[in-house]
Amino acid sequence: MRNWILIICFYSSFAAFTAASATAAGMSSRILIINSDKSVSKYAIIHREFKSALKFKIFEINMQGKTFTPNMLKQRVSSLHPDLIYAIGSKAYIQTSAVIKNQPLIFSSMINWRRFRLNNNTYGVALELQVDMPLYLYSYLFPKIRRIGVLYSPRYNQQWFNNAMLQAQEVGISLYGQALNQPEEISRALKILLPKVDAIWLISDPIALYDKNSMRTIFAKAAARKKPIFAYNTLFMKYGAVLTIAADIPTMGRQAAGMAEDILNQEQVDEKVQPPAGSHVILNLKKVHEYGIKINHAALSSVEEIIQE
Repeated sequence: MRNWILIICFYSSFAAFTAASATAAGMSSRILIINSDKSVSKYAIIHREFKSALKFKIFEINMQGKTFTPNMLKQRVSSLHPDLIYAIGSKAYIQTSAVIKNQPLIFSSMINWRRFRLNNNTYGVALELQVDMPLYLYSYLFPKIRRIGVLYSPRYNQQWFNNAMLQAQEVGISLYGQALNQPEEISRALKILLPKVDAIWLISDPIALYDKNSMRTIFAKAAARKKPIFAYNTLFMKYGAVLTIAADIPTMGRQAAGMAEDILNQEQVDEKVQPPAGSHVILNLKKVHEYGIKINHAALSSVEEIIQE
């Protein structure tokens, strides 16, 4: 019996020592933040929140107004010996992922992340929310909007669209999809889609939103028929979106920090690219009135910001 007690004590002490060693090893890790442009407010906020949530040794590179050749960036990164890199924005991710192959790389603040190549050691926080959340809010805010159209490319978003159709049925919405194989099909697709639907749901799709001309075409043709556009990023408000449900920027920074901590502590990361944990809702009430859209005023408490002029 005494021998068993000694064995148990030994393994308990060993387990405690191992856990303490792992924690100490984690705390000695080095993180490099590469920011596309820290002068951009949303990039600065997510940078600050990520950094403040961690106790690791952190180094920073701000790409604002600087040109890095692949060799320059590789040498700069190598000199800092990071155990993990956090890329904020598309510019930072594109340049970093091209030259860094071994260290874990986390990204955030990338529009249409599916258009970028992801390596085996790539992780990220997407800009797009879980599909059921916006659908519920559309149904709650706009009780008369029951048919919603989506432009999507099967290559990138077929699985997303199939899931969205099922989720839409649960809240009493019919989802109509128009598949795109190339950006030149947008005008034709809208000609088919717009007469069928009450609104357009603009999703993060690299074909539908191929460039600014594609985006302007969608907004112009929808506006001509007074069909509201629901979008996933606040930048679309200036183009005439009626509603945006966007990722909450400070929360994204803290979420990326939690992911970094799990990776460095060698814990399992079940979902390599995660939807954002928080949201920010903006409603353009001016457009609501302009289009004559019936709104559920009791649902306005779900909106963080209302544009009235």
